Amino acid sequence: MKTVLKGFILLGVIIICTIVPRPTEAVEIKVSPNKQSLQSIIDSAAPGDVIKLAKGKYEGSLIIKKSITLEGEEGAIIDGEGKGHVITVGADDVTIKGLTIQKSGTGKNESAIYLKDGRNNTIENNMIHEVMYGIYVQDGESHHIINNNISSYAVHFSKRGSGIHLYNGEGHEIKKNTIVQVQDGVYLDHTKNIKVKENKVIGSRYGFHFMFSKDIQINQNELVANITGLMIMDSSNVKIIDNSVSRQFHVRGFGILIYDSKSILLQSNKVQQNSTGLSLEKTVDVQINRNVISGNQVGLEFIGENKNNIFTENNFIGNVVQSKITNNKMKLDNGVRGNYWDDYSSYDVTGDGIGEITYKAGSLYDQLLDREPYWQFFFESPSIKLWSKAETLFPSIGVADVYDEKPLVEPVKLSQDSAKTSSERNIGALLLALPFLWFSILVIWSGRRLS
Repeated sequence: MKTVLKGFILLGVIIICTIVPRPTEAVEIKVSPNKQSLQSIIDSAAPGDVIKLAKGKYEGSLIIKKSITLEGEEGAIIDGEGKGHVITVGADDVTIKGLTIQKSGTGKNESAIYLKDGRNNTIENNMIHEVMYGIYVQDGESHHIINNNISSYAVHFSKRGSGIHLYNGEGHEIKKNTIVQVQDGVYLDHTKNIKVKENKVIGSRYGFHFMFSKDIQINQNELVANITGLMIMDSSNVKIIDNSVSRQFHVRGFGILIYDSKSILLQSNKVQQNSTGLSLEKTVDVQINRNVISGNQVGLEFIGENKNNIFTENNFIGNVVQSKITNNKMKLDNGVRGNYWDDYSSYDVTGDGIGEITYKAGSLYDQLLDREPYWQFFFESPSIKLWSKAETLFPSIGVADVYDEKPLVEPVKLSQDSAKTSSERNIGALLLALPFLWFSILVIWSGRRLS
């Protein structure tokens, strides 16, 4: 009986080993141009294989439907010849890296790399140029788009696509990409839980454009010389921290524009030399903390009704017009500390760093300047300064009731400034201490000689 049982067990093991496929080791496949169709090599590769392309040009319109790595040596080019997507990915765990990818079609959504569905794909270290869209992601989860250099065709921005376009997905990471002369640098549409970090966007319509998205983190990016740096519309739970937004100086441009959105954190950003630095329209629960808003044509703009927004410890410095406001009442401090406004003049009697007179945003001059731009000729003139002082003494002659009850009399020392100051003090102390140290050594040495 035992012998029969052992036979059945052995037979079962043999059947299982025959039916269940055993894992195979990944194979590195080296490919040279003009040897074999790259698509046929992709089709014949096994999941996990690495296809390495030697220097040269390869025909595009590739389709990847399995988990492989497509990697190029320096000078490996995949050319779409102006037709459709250059590479289409419809699988999980695909990696595309080290390639030059060029000349997609110019139709709707046609891209250098088109990701449809899938999870955990990595697009890294690629040069992407002369394409409609750079990387277009539709649906899918947890893709990683890292350190790519992307540009579009040399046409008007209205005829270009986005550098990186995410539609209806979640959990993606967009990091260390350089995007130049596209329509929108990074476009998020109906997405959630996206991290956008250490990217640079130059010379496009919008640096970042977010619509109907939520749970977004935007950290340490640089947006330069676009029409608008950051456009947030109909979105929520967005954290914008430690970014540089500068030189969006188009007549219709903004550094940061937030429209019909809620639960936004704007912290430790530099918004400098833009047509309008920060514009809020129909926003709710926006926290604006420890930002530098400086050198803009207009520093701060409010349009429509904005509710429950809190400003604290921001530096408003060197803006031609400090603020443009509508007729809705708004408080610009958190009840404990307000902001530094370089056009504020009052005294700090108590020594707590807070002025004794409420700062009122906007003025009749600002309102007049909006209607009659040539009045800018009188900016900072004695007559305008007198006008502004009269509004401070007699607030009833001003415009909307937008005010900072706790205005700061000195600029806020932000973290990087504090660290620099601390370092400078340490160096100064060391230089001061060195002569005393040498003198002490000399005294001790002389004393020993005399003894």
